[in-house]
Amino acid sequence: MGKKVFIGVAWPYLNGDIHIGHLAGYLLPADVFARFNRFLGNETLMVSGSDCFGTPVMIEAESRDLEPREIVEEYHKKNVELFKFLGISFDIYTKTDTKNHKETAQKLFLSFIQNGFIFKNKTNQYYSETEKRFLPDRLVEGECPKCGYAAARGDQCDNCGAVFGEGELLNPKSRVSGGGIRLKETEHYFFDWPKLQPFLEKYVESHSSWRRWVFSETEGWLKKGLKPRAITRDLEWGIEIPIDRIPENLRIEGAEKKRIYVWFEAVIGYLSASIEWAEKNGKKWEDFWYDSESCHAYFMGKDNLIFHTLFWPGQLHTYDEKLHLPDFPAVNQFLNLEGQKFSKSRGITIDSKYIVEKYGLDAVRFYLCLIMPENADANFSWTDFASKTNDILIANFGNFVNRTLTLAKGIDFDLGFEINSDLENSVLNFIKEARSALENFEFKKYAETIIRLSDLGNKYLSKKEPWLIKNREEKDFKETIYNSLFIVLALYLISKPLLINSVKEISKFLQIEIKEWPRDELNELKELVKKIKIKNPKPLFKKIEKETIQKEQAKLP
Repeated sequence: MGKKVFIGVAWPYLNGDIHIGHLAGYLLPADVFARFNRFLGNETLMVSGSDCFGTPVMIEAESRDLEPREIVEEYHKKNVELFKFLGISFDIYTKTDTKNHKETAQKLFLSFIQNGFIFKNKTNQYYSETEKRFLPDRLVEGECPKCGYAAARGDQCDNCGAVFGEGELLNPKSRVSGGGIRLKETEHYFFDWPKLQPFLEKYVESHSSWRRWVFSETEGWLKKGLKPRAITRDLEWGIEIPIDRIPENLRIEGAEKKRIYVWFEAVIGYLSASIEWAEKNGKKWEDFWYDSESCHAYFMGKDNLIFHTLFWPGQLHTYDEKLHLPDFPAVNQFLNLEGQKFSKSRGITIDSKYIVEKYGLDAVRFYLCLIMPENADANFSWTDFASKTNDILIANFGNFVNRTLTLAKGIDFDLGFEINSDLENSVLNFIKEARSALENFEFKKYAETIIRLSDLGNKYLSKKEPWLIKNREEKDFKETIYNSLFIVLALYLISKPLLINSVKEISKFLQIEIKEWPRDELNELKELVKKIKIKNPKPLFKKIEKETIQKEQAKLP
């Protein structure tokens, strides 16, 4: 209780709308974890922001004949409004083009040079004679040398996650002109990762509690041996190299037309955002970053795995060995749509705002949590979404809560009732299971626990059949409803981090609010159930009709 919890959430690119793959991949689990920790009474700081630099913004700007800064302002504003609408409870959502972030990134960059972890070297980079420029990796397309994926980009394959160096991509071409490209020599700064290999091996070895596939993939990188990696690029949209503060013998050619590579500076945003949050709120960012007892959790998709399990810990350690390193990278695999990869250009997408507006925030949060791609790619199916919403969220959870509150309306409970001991033990076990699942980043298991607890409530009601008792003043009737209300309270408790709107409604219906997770769950819930006074209960969710789903399916190619 009361410990400090830092939550770093992957920074969205500013080149498109946030679809439900992003929501399931990192936004929802981060929000559930943050709400859970605040509910526990932990001092929680959840940070993220818009990734302003790099090629995605440039591509969007060029395609629309706008300046990159105009794209940044447009999408950043949309993101801020969207996350508020989706209930994503950031303590700060900033962006990487702030003065604070630039200064923080440059400060780390300079310290790495001073500490001997950055060196300059001439390298080959893809160059387009047609466009007369070096091409960023996202403007390069070719065949992945690992899996054969035909649309891999210059440095990474979005299909298998492989990362490769210049010249390894097969049949490279420009995504802009479609023409062939060649490698041309240019000078850049490189981070000397081999120097950090021994430290990172010990760091990873001490975190065997990570998800098995995350730990295994990270270990695989270390077994192959880390290689120096370029941290600057031939671009004019990005954070400037602080060349005037670099010793002359370490300065590179043409630095004024080069920028710090986005993969290197974006993760620094976790630190710079903490500094910005502290300045705006009269707090100390150091309280989170220098507390050995704090917990640092990071949320991202699998394409960002290695940047958070190796590169970011390495950067932090190199800058200041006393800084708190990531404890748990909650990396999710990908969410597909009806068995296909999300692709806005091919019409295979579902806009997050659209689905929430049409089907309700809690229905979407519940379904995505239930199918979360924690250890393998998952699939969003419209038929399954409707089925899980109608048959589980409504028929199980919603039905139990509504039946209980409707039966309890107008009943005056005296204080002579006791909670059934078997029921008491079962409910307590579910509460502990839910808490344990959240503490261990097992979000699917957590959602399943909510279902199992509401199922217990339905079975209890069905067994007792209180609706057959004509006299609502009879002890058996009141006792059954009293015990059912105890289960409703337990559902309220464990559902609060996920079903944010439904829990507010239940709180109104019961005229009770649980502001902090009880230290003694069982006894505090038993005391609360005595104070319940039912007021105007209504169904929590709306059924999804078959015809509606058929229309959604018809939109897909």
